[in-house]
Amino acid sequence: MSDKARLAAFNAVKRINNGAFSNLISVGAEISGIDRAFAESIAMGTLERRITLEYVLADVMRESTKNDIKILLMTGLYQILYMDRVPDSAACDETVTIAKSIFGSKTAGFVNAVLRSICRSKEDIYNKINSAKGYIKYSVNEELFDLLSAQYPDCYESIFEAFFGKLPLYLRVNTIKSDALSVADKVNGKAIGESTVLCNDSNKALGLIEDGEFYVQGLASQTAVKWLDAKSGQTVIDVCACPGGKTLGAAIDMQNNGSIYSFDLHENKLPLIEKSARLLGIDIIKTEKHDAKNAIDSLIGTADRVICDVPCSGTGVMGSKPEIKYKSPKDFAGLYTTQRAIIQAASKYLKVGGVMIYSTCSINKLENESVVGEFIANNPDYRLIEDKTILPFYDEKEGFYMAKIIREN
Repeated sequence: MSDKARLAAFNAVKRINNGAFSNLISVGAEISGIDRAFAESIAMGTLERRITLEYVLADVMRESTKNDIKILLMTGLYQILYMDRVPDSAACDETVTIAKSIFGSKTAGFVNAVLRSICRSKEDIYNKINSAKGYIKYSVNEELFDLLSAQYPDCYESIFEAFFGKLPLYLRVNTIKSDALSVADKVNGKAIGESTVLCNDSNKALGLIEDGEFYVQGLASQTAVKWLDAKSGQTVIDVCACPGGKTLGAAIDMQNNGSIYSFDLHENKLPLIEKSARLLGIDIIKTEKHDAKNAIDSLIGTADRVICDVPCSGTGVMGSKPEIKYKSPKDFAGLYTTQRAIIQAASKYLKVGGVMIYSTCSINKLENESVVGEFIANNPDYRLIEDKTILPFYDEKEGFYMAKIIREN
């Protein structure tokens, strides 16, 4: 692999460290193919193992070491410890070359000494990591680790382990235009049921997405839309719609017949839904900026189905967004009030007999069971039919919560 790929990975990690989101980051247009995939693997791997890598480097690195040098060392260390197909010598040599070109010969010598020392003591380092505290071993904010391990005492290690590694890519088939077997054949994938494809060639899939036969959607999110069970001719309201996967799925299930109101607080995101709808050949969706904490009076009691996918901490998708791993539960405190307000407002849209799906991409029970339980306790006209927590070591490879609620009176 070229040093260009390693340099691109270093720059990507540096940008994310300065506040960019990992799902929006690019390793640069100057590399492609195998080099690009290699750079992305280093960047994402370094991010998801950050606390562990810092822990290892603490014994061999000066306290005064500049942050950019530390980031470069972490990218080299990640290759040495976690990329089996990368020879230690290559990881060291190429990282030193980058250090020399950016920071000069003196720093390059320091980087070389640190990485060579680590190569000589890899087994001891693995043993040290495995015996370290859980938040270090799994590279998670200590308070967040404590919260989730307390909520899932029997399987927390499996949960955190599942956040490492490459995630599967699932497609939601547009059954108005195509079928799962046809889409699977085109993207070198596997049909899972009538409307889902497990994709084995992401580049091919992304190249065909504008044909409108499918869009990318996680398996858990697809399950939430199935629970919604939207029918042709119904009225559906999606209160926090962007980026729109559930709105689009409902429209497909409705065979593009009926009405869907897709609201979101962020007006600049609504064109994403509109563009996807055009590609899929869907014209029953009306988008509008609206704050989901307040119900629109003219729509109260009009909906057969409500999608209530609330803003959340994202603790279920730390595998694809590793920056979430380093947030404290204190950062989530304001979300709980928002979630309670949104579910309360969203429920007002339902007709008697109507169904609402409350969902999050979080596994934090304070955002899930606690919010739904409080809502049901305070609203006797509504009943919880079923709820489910999907943990990231299941086939979905992401954490998710969904609750199916019916208005009975």
